[in-house]
Amino acid sequence: MTGGRLVSLDIAEQPAVLDAALAGNGGGLVRGRAVLAGARVVRLLAIGSSRHAAGYGASVLDVLGGVPATVLPAPGAAVAQPGFGPDTPVIVLSQSGSTPSLVEAAQSARAAGAPIISITNVPGSPLESMADVALQCRAGEERVVAATKSVTAQAVLLRALAVPFDVRPLIRAVVTALAIDVDPFVVGEPPDAVVCGGVGAEWVAEEIALKLAEMAGRSVSAEPLVEHLHGPVAAAGPVLAFVDPADPNAPALGGDGVVRVPVPSTGDASLDAIVTLVMGQRVALAWARALGEDPDAPRGLQKVTATR
Repeated sequence: MTGGRLVSLDIAEQPAVLDAALAGNGGGLVRGRAVLAGARVVRLLAIGSSRHAAGYGASVLDVLGGVPATVLPAPGAAVAQPGFGPDTPVIVLSQSGSTPSLVEAAQSARAAGAPIISITNVPGSPLESMADVALQCRAGEERVVAATKSVTAQAVLLRALAVPFDVRPLIRAVVTALAIDVDPFVVGEPPDAVVCGGVGAEWVAEEIALKLAEMAGRSVSAEPLVEHLHGPVAAAGPVLAFVDPADPNAPALGGDGVVRVPVPSTGDASLDAIVTLVMGQRVALAWARALGEDPDAPRGLQKVTATR
């Protein structure tokens, strides 16, 4: 057992990765925004952690970029997909760029005339080679299966596709997040639920919940704050909450079993969502260590899901 040393190294590289992702894709982002301009709808296609990044991307494209966007079901042989065409660009996210079901779905979309934007981390992948615009995460090889730095790189590229922005406040907030002692948030019983607020809250919560599963072996529910208060709060045990105290709904999330994790703010809610991902990764790692799990060797996982 390595005690999470490898995933900790991946998590710590994120300030540099976020900077490199934007700096290395300037031209591609300009071309990508041109592809998306005037689209009837943008469709995002991904699996696993990349799908959670895609959900965040759909939120910022729609709300900030003014481009209608939706996340398609994770593709598979029995999963129906909508019709594609020249006015329905498809953004395909895959860290490896080689997942067979994603490659096949992208090929079908391209054959129907849909422009393809790929966001991948492995250079020279099949998805990258077929894309009209290929964006690279530039995260470097991840040392473990549980994705961390590639997820935030995907998110920052999607945010930049929506609207250009200054990455420096985000990097400063991530550096602050990496310096916070997260051990005080690993108390009592392990969480049964992850609750988030803000931009793309449901997708951010799902990704943090996935990290708890992959690293700590804990299967937990995940909801945005408003949905949690609408029903699941009645059955929830210990809750791990990433909620802005200024949110008027935050006071309703009470109880002794709620552990609130502070998230350094950039002053931009859409960027704070990315900082929340980093804080969630760190808390999941801390829970893995507390439970005696080895987050560097998650059980039954592979980097490329061989589904069709």
